[in-house]
Amino acid sequence: MRLALTLTLALGMVGLIYGIFMFTTVQKNTQYAEQLLNRDLAKTLVAERNLVHENELNKEELQDMFMDYMSVNPSIEIYLLSLDGEILSYSADPWQVKRTHVSLAPIQSFLKENAMFPVLGDDPRSKDRQKVFSVTPIPMTNNPSGYLYVILRGEQYDVVEQLAHDKELLHLGAWVVGIALLLGLIVGLLVFYPITRRLRLLSKQVDGFRQHDFKSEPVFSISEGKDELSQLENNIALMAQQIVQQFAKISEQDVKRRDLFASLSHDLRTPLAALHGYLETLKIKADSLDDSQRDEYTSRAIKFSNRLKDLIDELFEMAKLDTLDTAPHIEPFSLPELVQDMLQQYETGAQKVGVSLVMQGDTEMPLVNADIALIQRVFENLLGNALRHVHAGDTISVLLTKHPEYVQIAIADTGCGIEEDALKHIFDPLYQVNNAHRGGEHSGLGLAIVKRILELHQSHIQVQSTAGTGTTFIFKLLY
Repeated sequence: MRLALTLTLALGMVGLIYGIFMFTTVQKNTQYAEQLLNRDLAKTLVAERNLVHENELNKEELQDMFMDYMSVNPSIEIYLLSLDGEILSYSADPWQVKRTHVSLAPIQSFLKENAMFPVLGDDPRSKDRQKVFSVTPIPMTNNPSGYLYVILRGEQYDVVEQLAHDKELLHLGAWVVGIALLLGLIVGLLVFYPITRRLRLLSKQVDGFRQHDFKSEPVFSISEGKDELSQLENNIALMAQQIVQQFAKISEQDVKRRDLFASLSHDLRTPLAALHGYLETLKIKADSLDDSQRDEYTSRAIKFSNRLKDLIDELFEMAKLDTLDTAPHIEPFSLPELVQDMLQQYETGAQKVGVSLVMQGDTEMPLVNADIALIQRVFENLLGNALRHVHAGDTISVLLTKHPEYVQIAIADTGCGIEEDALKHIFDPLYQVNNAHRGGEHSGLGLAIVKRILELHQSHIQVQSTAGTGTTFIFKLLY
């Protein structure tokens, strides 16, 4: 309705301007017609009233003409002018004449054979007004001594015309504004109603979406139109779908997080209870324990304390990676150098269990773009996981394969491998192979952390394994 009202007001303003333009045009055409019809009026007056006798102006007849036309035809005013435009005599009342001279330029334009009407001349009754007129030289055209100057629209005519025009303009303006308002209302109903109807429907759909807490499947329809409103409908529909998907994803993560904490509570109790038991034993049996027993209990307490610390650290790390605002700090670095450093870091532990660590493949390649700290964490988890599943004589290798846009990393071991049924669960938090789901040597969060880190790098990790043969983890990093 607001749009229709705006259009109605705009049309009303245009109608008013059009009415003023039409009034001005009609007035101009009226002046043209009146001057053209009365072009020879001054010459006719001179001939009919015998104003010229023997090439001389008959001043007595001129005065009689002034008196007659003041009473018979007050719509015209007659003036006698000198050759320089001075007003010598006139038919109007003396107090009404405001000029002593009139301009000769309009008179000369009028007397030309190809005069372009209307020609407006000075009105002696006003210092700035101009009117249509008729003029003729007297007593003769060849030897004039002055001009008979006839204003075709006198003062009385102006008063009557002004009243008529005011009434006409008011009437015309009323009609124009009325028609404009009617047209505006009709156009508003025909043009804006479908638009406002779509907007009201869209507003109702958004309100319904809001009342369902932005979680229910949106009812917005995708429009095939190309106009701006169709684009708005499509954008809102896509935004609503995205919101529902985000809520579903958040809800799913929340469920997983609750399940994680529920499962983790048992994993926390095991090392905590063991730690508490050993510390309590050390206190109760402090006097009866010898040095070797005391050292054994202390070592076990420290072991479970470290186990508890590692579990809590990984839990906080997983929670940090799951936050929506987590973003990796991308920077270029040399991947072969990082792999070499990681192998050196685990070299001592590998030698203790008789396992070989090797790097294979391409060592000359462009710098990769990734968060070096997070990628280092990926290698730590994968290499540490591999060391827990190999035996003396096995090999852990890191194979780098260069591609045009990325490098493929494969971390393989020749250890015990993973059963096929367990492969689809190994990236689940707290899942441990061989059903070691409670109180094992590790938390079960390592591979879940690896998967989340690679997802933040727009990468995906794959696993290939055969029981008794070995396991290979594969992922990619972009240059």
